[in-house]
Amino acid sequence: MPPNLVPLISRHFQDFRNIQTEFDFSLEMNTINHMDENKSSRKKARTERKPVKKPLEMVSGVYFGKNRFLRVVHQPVGKPGYVSSISNTATNFQLAARYGNIGLVAHNYLGGRLFKDLKIGDEIYVMDGFGRKRNYRIIEMLRYQAVNPRSTRSNFVNLENRQLCTATDVFKRVYTGKHHLVLQTCIKKGGNLEWGRIFIIAHPVNEVRVNYSQLD
Repeated sequence: MPPNLVPLISRHFQDFRNIQTEFDFSLEMNTINHMDENKSSRKKARTERKPVKKPLEMVSGVYFGKNRFLRVVHQPVGKPGYVSSISNTATNFQLAARYGNIGLVAHNYLGGRLFKDLKIGDEIYVMDGFGRKRNYRIIEMLRYQAVNPRSTRSNFVNLENRQLCTATDVFKRVYTGKHHLVLQTCIKKGGNLEWGRIFIIAHPVNEVRVNYSQLD
């Protein structure tokens, strides 16, 4: 081999080794990246498969303490005005559920009789058919006089500030917004069982800011 070819071959060999090293390094990085992608995909899949804590659904009962308990029944589909006439029972208001809230309605001469003893700061326990429960604390009580007590579209007078409100105004005020529980029944005055409405609003215990200005 001519002497002048030795450095040339050596240089080409070194270039080949450099190329091979770069190729090996690139292959190794691609492999690592691919492993990272697989690891990330597996982690993402595990996260997606991880069971999510479900909200309380299909409420079956509400407990007020001191052996005061009401069974909860559900309204027939398409009948948001239905209220059970069974004693010791509250009715789950389906329109409230559309806004992510719980509305329990009862006649004041049946299950609603338990509502009159409640006050700001009291805890309420809501249960479902799977043995789960969620605690709420009463933060507010709203009282209205019904202008036309027998009508579901009646206007209302806020008994705190005498402001006239539509049924839509009251619904938005009571049943929309961040998740909460509402107990609703009628206010009796004289011989009129449906003279007004009371709405008892309770928030989950870990989110409570009690409005103590309403305390007697």
